[in-house]
Amino acid sequence: MPKLDALGTVIVHGATAVPSGYYRRFAEFLAHHGLRVLTYDYRGVGRSRPGALRGFRASMSDWAKLDAEAAHALVSRQFPGEPVATVGHSFGGQLIGLVDAASDVSGTLLVGSQLGYYGHWGSLDRLRLGFMWRALVPTLTASFGYLPGQAGLGEDLPRGVANEWARWCSSPDYLISHHPDAAERFARFDKPMLLYSFSDDMFAPRRAVQALVARMPQAKLEERQIDPREHGDKPIGHFGFFKAGFEHSLWLEAVRFLTGVMAQSATKVQSSRSPS
Repeated sequence: MPKLDALGTVIVHGATAVPSGYYRRFAEFLAHHGLRVLTYDYRGVGRSRPGALRGFRASMSDWAKLDAEAAHALVSRQFPGEPVATVGHSFGGQLIGLVDAASDVSGTLLVGSQLGYYGHWGSLDRLRLGFMWRALVPTLTASFGYLPGQAGLGEDLPRGVANEWARWCSSPDYLISHHPDAAERFARFDKPMLLYSFSDDMFAPRRAVQALVARMPQAKLEERQIDPREHGDKPIGHFGFFKAGFEHSLWLEAVRFLTGVMAQSATKVQSSRSPS
């Protein structure tokens, strides 16, 4: 987390099973434009993975209540009073409903974030996902003691994470079915939000993205629905936004948004401290 003299800090909340190193180029781009950036790994993933996942205790709720909360606490402790913004990729955007500090920000940029109940997908995908969440994932985690990356995610997941994720995805209100207090957190979020969704994103179809948006009626929302044809037909999907190649388009938009909300927040703080 370099740049001690930065405009403010951006905390990158990653997607499920995505190591923090995946966001490195994007984080370096933000840092080059005057922003301090914190990336981190949820327990059981990337550099926070133990030698063996069998028997390792972790859940998605732990990722929120322990790991994401700790990231916000670290920034607040080291840079008190400075603007903070977040970038939430997929699950990282859902943290708004799980982490109190996620609402105490200057603004948030969400990429491919959604509510993952499988009923938001098309009919054929619903059959496939229903089998995966209700049968395949519990069977694999019981057999291996964790969810192998070969099941489709690329990265292994702790058993508790995979099983809780499966329960959420099998519930019509997703995580809210298991964390009812999340509904109130979503509802009170009233900060600027730039939301990116992509027409070729199989992990975040339109209905799933809109299910999340509907939970945050007070957000000052700017939504960007991206068709890859607008960017030379290069596939983007669920993960492509953070790959090199968008420095002069999507990443510049992201920088403008993040620096804008931080500058606005800093101005408000200065005004409140000025003598009347």
